[in-house]
Amino acid sequence: MYKVMAFLSRKPGISREEFRAYYEGQHAPLVGRLAPKMAVYRRNFLNFDEPFKRDDDQIGFDVVTEMEFEDRAACERWFSAFRDPAVFEQVAADEAKFLDSSRVMVCAVEVEQSA
Repeated sequence: MYKVMAFLSRKPGISREEFRAYYEGQHAPLVGRLAPKMAVYRRNFLNFDEPFKRDDDQIGFDVVTEMEFEDRAACERWFSAFRDPAVFEQVAADEAKFLDSSRVMVCAVEVEQSA
């Protein structure tokens, strides 16, 4: 598997509840309709109510999105399709409604399995 992680933050003025509802109810389904299917498309919303959390300003994001692909080639095909102007413009317009694009961080990660 080839995994890409995105660390995303909500726009100022949007509550965590509004952010999650929009991401799950509007954005994730839009991505699912417009882009090829991924092996895994998981959103991990931070729980700021837990006693072991750090201060919000130390974390700097609201959700960790996991995108898994069969291999690097499948990932590259997905991103190539995603960059199609017809797809990219719709997704970017939707992201502008709820994401703070200045704080988006994306990286590929290597996954190690425990014995």
